[in-house]
Amino acid sequence: MLREMMKPKFTGNTLTIELSDFGYKNYFVECAYHFDKHKGMYSLSMWLNRNDLEDRMKLSSKKVDTQYIPGTRETIVENICRIVHQAATAANDCGEKYIDKYVSRYEYELSCFERGNEIFEFVTRKNMLRA
Repeated sequence: MLREMMKPKFTGNTLTIELSDFGYKNYFVECAYHFDKHKGMYSLSMWLNRNDLEDRMKLSSKKVDTQYIPGTRETIVENICRIVHQAATAANDCGEKYIDKYVSRYEYELSCFERGNEIFEFVTRKNMLRA
């Protein structure tokens, strides 16, 4: 169901799911999962990323969550798609979706990085003119 709609891309035990269809342009989530034998459940870690950043520095991805989820080898991908769908579409009483705070934090840190880079370039140019 959701698996067919969301079309996750597989890389080993990691799914990549685009979020553009849910109002998050240029964003995707990487979902790394593995079976924890001691807990008898899957551990799922989600990372928010942007399509328009090509590097893998810390700013290029933001950890969203790690949680244990039920599932079998046959159902785990559908379960992950359900969790991502819920996080990207279901809003609380204030109209905020679960992913919203991570996107906001991501955008803020990216803006800080860009502003810091502008200041650095300004100072560098100024010092070059003095030399």
